[in-house]
Amino acid sequence: MTLIQLRRLGIVSPRVLFQNLDLTIHETDRIGLIAGNGMGKTTLLRCLARQVEPGAGDIVARRGLRVGYVEQDVPVNLLDLPMTEAIRRALAPAEREANAWKIGLVLDMLDTPVEMRDRPLAALSGGWQRLALLARVWVTDPDVLLLDEPTNHLDLQRLAVLED
Repeated sequence: MTLIQLRRLGIVSPRVLFQNLDLTIHETDRIGLIAGNGMGKTTLLRCLARQVEPGAGDIVARRGLRVGYVEQDVPVNLLDLPMTEAIRRALAPAEREANAWKIGLVLDMLDTPVEMRDRPLAALSGGWQRLALLARVWVTDPDVLLLDEPTNHLDLQRLAVLED
C-alpha cells in the first residue's frame, strides 16, 4: 500500500538542492538517504514531515497518515524540560493525561534508566538527547518514521535498541 508519493518534487534555496524527484513510499519500505553535507537530505525530510513547503511538485500522503519526524538537534524550547516532560509534550494536550502511561512504556522499551528520566535534556549526553527525541516521536504512534541522523551520539548498546 502506498503511504507517500512524491511527484516532480524540487527545492531551490538559493541553489538547487533537488529537482524532479519522483518517489513512492510503500508500507514495508525502509529507505536511507545518502548524500554529502548540505545536499538537501534534511530539507527533503522536513518536506515529508510537512514542516517545509517544496518549491515545486507535490507530496501526496495516504489520508490520515501520521508522520513522525526526529530532527537532528533538540529544539531549544525543550532543553530545560525534564526528559519525561519533553516526551509528554509530544502528545496532543487533550491526550496527555489519558496517555501518560505511554511515556513510561516507551522509555522502558528504550532501556532508559529511571534516574535519567527527570533530568533536563540540556543535562543529558548527546546519546540520551537523541533517545529522548526518538521517544517523543515513538509515543505518538506514527505510521511513518522519518529519522534525521538517527545514530548520532549513540553507543553500540543504544544502536541495538534503535534497531529493535
